[in-house]
Amino acid sequence: MDLMEIDDDVYIDRHRSMEGLVTKVDFQRRKQPSRCVSVCLGLLCAVLLAGNIGQFIYYEIFSHPASGDPMQSGYVQDRPQSSDNNSAAERKQLETRLTNLTTEKDQLHQSYDSVTAERDELKVSFNKVGNERDMLRAATEQLQSNYSDLQREKEELQTEFSTLRSNRDQLQSTYTSLKTNHDQMQLSYSSVTAERDEFKASFNNLQTEKDQLQREHSQLESNHSVLRREKGELQKKIDKIRARPCQTGWSKFDISCYFVSSVFKNWTLSRQECIEEGADLVVIDSLEEQEFLNMLMHKGQNVWIGLTDSLQEGTWMWVDGSNVTTKFWQPGQPNSYNRNQDCGENIQKTPGVGQWNDDGCFAVQNWICEK
Repeated sequence: MDLMEIDDDVYIDRHRSMEGLVTKVDFQRRKQPSRCVSVCLGLLCAVLLAGNIGQFIYYEIFSHPASGDPMQSGYVQDRPQSSDNNSAAERKQLETRLTNLTTEKDQLHQSYDSVTAERDELKVSFNKVGNERDMLRAATEQLQSNYSDLQREKEELQTEFSTLRSNRDQLQSTYTSLKTNHDQMQLSYSSVTAERDEFKASFNNLQTEKDQLQREHSQLESNHSVLRREKGELQKKIDKIRARPCQTGWSKFDISCYFVSSVFKNWTLSRQECIEEGADLVVIDSLEEQEFLNMLMHKGQNVWIGLTDSLQEGTWMWVDGSNVTTKFWQPGQPNSYNRNQDCGENIQKTPGVGQWNDDGCFAVQNWICEK
């Protein structure tokens, strides 16, 4: 059996190679029939060995019966003739089987020789393929080395190309920057020239305006002298008015006279009463005036004043058309409750200076006139 074994440790590396290279898979496929033949030959040899052992036992027992036990020999001689006939038939069958086994043994020997020859051929082919593999491996290594060199050269060229492209881009950027600066300087020059012309025109205009202002200044000085003279005359008239007493039932504060009614009317009729007296509902424009009016009123008294937003909701105006500059509203007022409170009233507070509130113009209460 040792002569029939085939080396199973053969291994062929699988490489990318030229035509005719045998791969590991192809070689294993070629080995499979040889393995099958070897197994069959081993089985046939076992069968042949068993036949030889049977043949030996047959000759020892049936061909030499006298060499055994005498009692057994006598027993054999006493057997019937039919047993001899059966033994002769069995012997003939065994001889036939022996002949067949001998023939099969010769055939197996021939098959073994054929397989051995095929194995030798495969070994030669394997050695040849191994040599080709070594040559191809060497060629592959050489190609790999050449490829590495080319790859390195390619990377160096790529680096040089990148450097050149970067330099080109930098030069392009520098050129663009210089061109932009040139254009900007050109624009700046044009702009400066235009500004210079504008400054010249502005200077001429300013010179003209200066002359005009000089003339206006002279005129204003003249007007100032006239106004100072008129102020002195008006001051004299104011002093005369302040010295003049108010009519009976009216109270004087600064240059105005104030009247607090004792009857109740709505805001519109109250104002009409003031107008008929040559006055109007009071206009409050200072803290001192608010304090004076608070002292004229009774404790907790509410009176109409000349304040309304009837022309535009939320915009409070005095009856003389002036805006409200000094305010004394209660906290949260005016709130135009139900959007029907368009007239202002003054509420007496002690201590304090009094406060304002918005109320419906239809309400009736006292009022204060000023003239």
